[in-house]
Amino acid sequence: MRTFQFSDAKSHKFWSIEVTGTSFTVTYGKVGTAGQTSTKSFPTPEKAQAEADKLIREKTGKGYVEMTPKAPASDEEALERAVIANPHDLAARSAYADFLTEKGDSRGEFIRMQLALEDPSLSSAERKKFAAKEKDLMAQHKLGDWAKAVPEVTENNWDRAENNDPTGGKSLIFQGGLLTTINIGRLSVPVARALFRAGPETRFVHNLFVGGLAYDDEEEEGTDEDAPAEPGIPPIPEGVENPAQHLLVRWPQLRFIRRFIWGWPADPTDEYPSCHMNGDLVYDFVKQMPDVEELRISAHVREPVANKLFALKMPRLRVFQLDHGWSFPYEKLVAQPLPFLEEISSHPHGLEHGDKPYLTIKQLKAICAADLPRLRLLRLRNSTVGDAGAKELVSSGKLKTLKVLDLRNGCLSDAGAKLLADCPDFQNLQFFEVANNALTKAGIKLLEATGVKIEAKGQHTQTTFDPEDGENEFLWAGDAE
Repeated sequence: MRTFQFSDAKSHKFWSIEVTGTSFTVTYGKVGTAGQTSTKSFPTPEKAQAEADKLIREKTGKGYVEMTPKAPASDEEALERAVIANPHDLAARSAYADFLTEKGDSRGEFIRMQLALEDPSLSSAERKKFAAKEKDLMAQHKLGDWAKAVPEVTENNWDRAENNDPTGGKSLIFQGGLLTTINIGRLSVPVARALFRAGPETRFVHNLFVGGLAYDDEEEEGTDEDAPAEPGIPPIPEGVENPAQHLLVRWPQLRFIRRFIWGWPADPTDEYPSCHMNGDLVYDFVKQMPDVEELRISAHVREPVANKLFALKMPRLRVFQLDHGWSFPYEKLVAQPLPFLEEISSHPHGLEHGDKPYLTIKQLKAICAADLPRLRLLRLRNSTVGDAGAKELVSSGKLKTLKVLDLRNGCLSDAGAKLLADCPDFQNLQFFEVANNALTKAGIKLLEATGVKIEAKGQHTQTTFDPEDGENEFLWAGDAE
């Protein structure tokens, strides 16, 4: 059976065909569903195969990409596949390094040097020696011309988050001797096209960061959506805003991404996360990442997109962060098994006039009721969970495992503080962020007496959401705009 996939901003479909004797069976539908099937019969096996080949040519002509697993053509390809399938497996990477070294390829030694430098027990003298060797080997590792189109990440790329920069200022990062990370400060059409040109040179990439999107009028002349088509690079849909993201969403390497950051992520202590990123295609990106482990989104994600994003099956998920969205249906996310989930983090967009709160006790109850054995960080800012949330956290037992609890910009009062302070499990926390809530000095004192590190500056007096109050200041206080 041969299987193909098609992805764009509007759909993510599969199509497969299996020829058996004088007939073939076609299965098609949305990725993630069982799809529909149809079978056709022909006079001879040759006629069945010819018609199947004709359908395949039609599908690939429309932009479908074949996903059928193929047997490795060589030992090298088999080792590469093992590394791609298990990017955190040092044994697979070491075996690949051994193979390259035996055939006289300097990449083998480069992998060994970088793996050695990751060892925290390395002495300073050895580290200096290995670092010098690493520099020499790095100079020998030449990437294609496509790499020149991916600029270094600087403040000129976008409003760079100085305290939580995930890039180190580098656009292309080698880890363990392999190109594993691509960081894009500001995505433009030329940069997106460069990634398509890279071809197999990006086969080991599993970390992708996009800080911002170039405006249409910032695209370089001759490289916008009207530029001539190039082999292997999909066309850009007509009339779309931020065309670069509509191109990148078709990048085949997305299916191997494990760590995806869209928009500058907030520093845990940052009062105002960045809120300038378009989030319309977030779901379309993530649905192509079946093994995603770390998801950090700082973008304007609206309710229809959020509903689909939170419902995605993400069995390997460790980190889920969504900032500056308008909807947070956590009940959809935690309905699936999440045995590895360590962090849940959200800082909603400032409440729009006339809207209801975006984070409420409903979402917290769903989180508290879910089986999340590894959850260590829970960050629900700009919310109305308040005292009811304190009661839910205590009764659910979630405080037994949590290490960081962040309820900044909320309505927790002294009554809720007492519930938390009286719970022995509260002392398991290493940090409790409760700035801009409804605590008095007495409530803050109760929390501080537990010995847990507390941040409780800037309290107010509003203990509930008031639909008649056009301000509800605590729900937009964390929005710089």
